Amino acid sequence: MQTLQQLTQEAQALARGDIVLTSSEKEVARQLQICNGCRYCEGFCAVFPAMTRRLEFGKADIHYLANLCHNCGACLHACQYAPPHEFAINVPKAMATVRGQTYADYAWPPALGKLYQRNGLTLSLALAFSLTLFMLLALQSNGTLWGPVVQNGQQGFYAIFPHNLMVSLFAPVFLWAVLALGMDVSQFW
Repeated sequence: MQTLQQLTQEAQALARGDIVLTSSEKEVARQLQICNGCRYCEGFCAVFPAMTRRLEFGKADIHYLANLCHNCGACLHACQYAPPHEFAINVPKAMATVRGQTYADYAWPPALGKLYQRNGLTLSLALAFSLTLFMLLALQSNGTLWGPVVQNGQQGFYAIFPHNLMVSLFAPVFLWAVLALGMDVSQFW
């Protein structure tokens, strides 16, 4: 939890303009300024009522609103300023860009944040590794992956992949997810 002194320093840095917005954050701020003036589609999702409570959009506000957006696209389809209009308002796209960057910036552990930049490759490699490991463990415990296998009176899927094997593989993943969420909640507070 941040101390009062840290919060005061952040507020002073923001007031001096020391906290600089990235180009994608500036684009979100521009679009939200226009949306805040129009308010044609404010009833479509939770972002717009939260947006109307702000007159200016700082970095923290932009990150909050970007993560509040679920990228449903309802606002884009109703927007009178969507492309090809010269304002080029595409809130879901702009929010998705900022949201992806916040995922990378605030990931726990921080080293995993870089994987968001190459999430397609990361997911493909993790899937290939996991399936290979799963099959090798099943092969080691059963001796085969093909044909009818009967073990402990069971036949079929649970004969090849016993319950305890599945629990031993997926329990660490579940516990890691709980730990990561716990760390994120503690960092947020």
